[in-house]
Amino acid sequence: MCWRDDDALPPPLTREDEGKLIGDRPTSPFPFLDKEQDARASSGIRVCATSGRGRAVIGRIVSRLAVVTCAMSIVGCARPAGNLFPAIEPALVWPGPPEEARIRLIGVIQDSRDLQAAVTGGEAFMAAVRGKRPPITFTGPHGIAYAPPGRVAVADSGAGAVHIINLDRREHRVAFGFEGEYFGEPVGVAWVGDRLFVSDAKRNEIIVLDTEGRWTAHFGHDGLDRPVGIAYAASIDRLYVANGNQHNVVVFNRDGAFVETIGQRGTEPGSFNWPSHLCVRGDKLYVTDAGNFRVQVLDLHGAPLATIGRRGNAAGDLALPKGVAVDSEGHIYVVDARFENVQIFDSQGHLLLAFGQEGAEPGGFSLPAGIAIDASDRIWITDGGNRRVQVFEYLRAS
Repeated sequence: MCWRDDDALPPPLTREDEGKLIGDRPTSPFPFLDKEQDARASSGIRVCATSGRGRAVIGRIVSRLAVVTCAMSIVGCARPAGNLFPAIEPALVWPGPPEEARIRLIGVIQDSRDLQAAVTGGEAFMAAVRGKRPPITFTGPHGIAYAPPGRVAVADSGAGAVHIINLDRREHRVAFGFEGEYFGEPVGVAWVGDRLFVSDAKRNEIIVLDTEGRWTAHFGHDGLDRPVGIAYAASIDRLYVANGNQHNVVVFNRDGAFVETIGQRGTEPGSFNWPSHLCVRGDKLYVTDAGNFRVQVLDLHGAPLATIGRRGNAAGDLALPKGVAVDSEGHIYVVDARFENVQIFDSQGHLLLAFGQEGAEPGGFSLPAGIAIDASDRIWITDGGNRRVQVFEYLRAS
């Protein structure tokens, strides 16, 4: 149930299509050619140009030449891949001048056209013959995960879909289901090697896809109760799942075997009230403890180490914390869907900076949720209410 954003391929699937392509591809780009006339021409039969049949033959030849000329013109519309993130002028940075900028907006992905994919001559011709198919769009993007060399996965809970974007190939695939079934409410995503683990809050299970969006396995349906955030620790082969309705974190290995449960409902360190998002960085597990208005820092076995944030409306407080991530210098980023911004803390929980505000303009947010930071300190954030993904970057101090 996946497809590529490519004008030469069939249009995207819908939930009603149940795996069937919309429309039929013509068997030939020239379906109007007269096969009988071709046969006569190839046999060497001569036709008098002054006869009615001769004039028809000449007319067909002229028509074919016109079609070929038109096709060559269309093929000339081929274009190379564009700049994925062209420079934004004037630059959007936080903090603003005269202070030294530490965060900069580098791009927005609203739909598959923003990948600036190359167009071959054949693709340009087919688009002219059949019409361009509509772009792949986001409906309610939530969880996001990044894996080298340029794979981005987005759980689109609003559409009941999972998007897989290959930045190197400029491809955008989307899957609405697997093995004849549909996703319920995909919320979280995590890459584990070449496999993508998806938490489905409605189906109460973890679904495993390959890099093309094809189903490979599923597990957890007998123990999970509204699974949401998901993260993987490669160093000890542990997959952590925020088990929302049970107020704990369930731990599996990469094969789906149950390992242990961390925490229970409560307010003390190591306990949770509606855990929602997870992040693993080094030897630490970060848990957004949404109902307690904080982020808890644990070791990989669940022992509490620190707490960040508290309930309130002041700078450094949290109102509706969502995604959490850590950059290469150990700064902790917390998305807040009520403040419509991202706050950055040091490892001791001190506020360093906040960026973003409510709005639909670039750099503004409406119900932001997921966050992922890649090895280049690019910051990928799902902007659910604006149906897009925004990409920022952390700027090291000069």
